[in-house]
Amino acid sequence: MSRRIVRTALALVGAAGLAASLAACGSQVATAEVGACSNLEDLSGELTEIPTVDCGEAHDAQFVHSFDIDQDGDFPGDDAIATAAQEGCLSGFESFIGLSYEESTLELDWIAPNESTWDQANDREVLCIAFLTDGSTVTESWEGAAV
Repeated sequence: MSRRIVRTALALVGAAGLAASLAACGSQVATAEVGACSNLEDLSGELTEIPTVDCGEAHDAQFVHSFDIDQDGDFPGDDAIATAAQEGCLSGFESFIGLSYEESTLELDWIAPNESTWDQANDREVLCIAFLTDGSTVTESWEGAAV
């Protein structure tokens, strides 16, 4: 059975133009470390920093992979960014979680460069985030948990 990556209007910005967007502050763009935990409700609006919590505290999301889009020049467009983000995040998901996305109970989304951050801050980083959609929270990391 094939699963499709769920896009949530509460959370993240990929190329679909969801509720959150990264803001370039000078030449800086918000980022998070792989393994950092967060809450979806904190990842909406214009983000100048990405709020994280200790993974021992209640949370419903975790950054599972990050990578740079290897492309210079003009912003390639939302569709190209979404394709690159989906491919990169799917490949990083299994390495972090210990289970393929198709077998996992978690959903997957990403925060990716938008035209503004691409042009103003030379942003090429994609942050991949796994999350729960049932309203529950956990107090542990999903790294290697095969969930």
